[in-house]
Amino acid sequence: MSSVTLRNVEKVYPGGTVAVRDCSLDITDGEFLVLVGPSGCGKSTLLRMIAGLEDITEGTIAIADRIVNRIPPKDRDIAMVFQNYALYPHKTARANMEFALKLRRIPRDERRRRVAEAARILGIEELLDRRPGKMSGGQQQRVALGRALVREPSVFLFDEPLSNLDAKLRHQTRGELKELHRRVATTSIYVTHDQEEAMTLGDRVVVMKDGVIQQIGPPLEIYRRPDNRFVASFIGAPAMNLLDGEIASDGGRVRLDAGPEIGIEQAIEPGRRVTIGFRPQHLEAQEDGVPLTVRVCEPLGEETDVVLEATDGTTITARLRLDRTIDSGSSLRLRPRPDSIHLFDAGTGDRIN
Repeated sequence: MSSVTLRNVEKVYPGGTVAVRDCSLDITDGEFLVLVGPSGCGKSTLLRMIAGLEDITEGTIAIADRIVNRIPPKDRDIAMVFQNYALYPHKTARANMEFALKLRRIPRDERRRRVAEAARILGIEELLDRRPGKMSGGQQQRVALGRALVREPSVFLFDEPLSNLDAKLRHQTRGELKELHRRVATTSIYVTHDQEEAMTLGDRVVVMKDGVIQQIGPPLEIYRRPDNRFVASFIGAPAMNLLDGEIASDGGRVRLDAGPEIGIEQAIEPGRRVTIGFRPQHLEAQEDGVPLTVRVCEPLGEETDVVLEATDGTTITARLRLDRTIDSGSSLRLRPRPDSIHLFDAGTGDRIN
């Protein structure tokens, strides 16, 4: 089994700075788990603790049921792919991929077999005799993946490996990573700040903020039922609209601080302060909708992102299917679909079910 288990893991740096707080995770054999969050949330620190590159302040980490807290990185049976590829510039792709195997005294024929198989899977056979300086960024990334693949580890660790690629190549390589995982089925832990990457790659996603896990679950579950206001605002593009308000006297409507009321499907005790959330994709044009003034239009092809302003200055983003151009300053009346509304406690930020 290549499971990874974290129990109450913490990292506190000298001076008292807490990077990771009370983190517990069960990563199953063959799972592709993505750690996502803004810069400084502790996701890379957590990955480096699993790799053995950072000491653990508290808690335990087990790989394949073996506690590895005091085991050096080279003996943890992991392979790591970094953001900067870390290829030896004077070595060919083949030599880069073979290097770790040489250190482990793997016989030459076995090294060559593993490199050839990895090159075939990654489609880089023609690059094996080329040095990194003669490769594109995408090709270097494939070689870095191949170097990890030939080690045949229990766990792959990816630290923002696509962040140096342009948008088109990043999208292409994401698909290749997903296909690679389908083929080799090795437990993989992937760190990114890009929520789109997290949603497309992960079997499950772990959302982090300030060193604390906010939510764990399949991508669509996190998108459809965020546990708190932070997850709601971080997952999804464009970001969810979040407006403060108060439950009206009938308990079935939210009276927004901006002025209008919006109907909700669930009954909540009147007078409770809440944050109401709705995604830009779930706004619809209605005659009795809230009057909004168009400020910015961003055509995306069949859809258009429209930034609108309410009478009190509150801004709302809508993603609409439009058959015409909307000029800045024009007016639209929009309402969110009642079945698409999320409610969060105004004080704690937690989801109201």
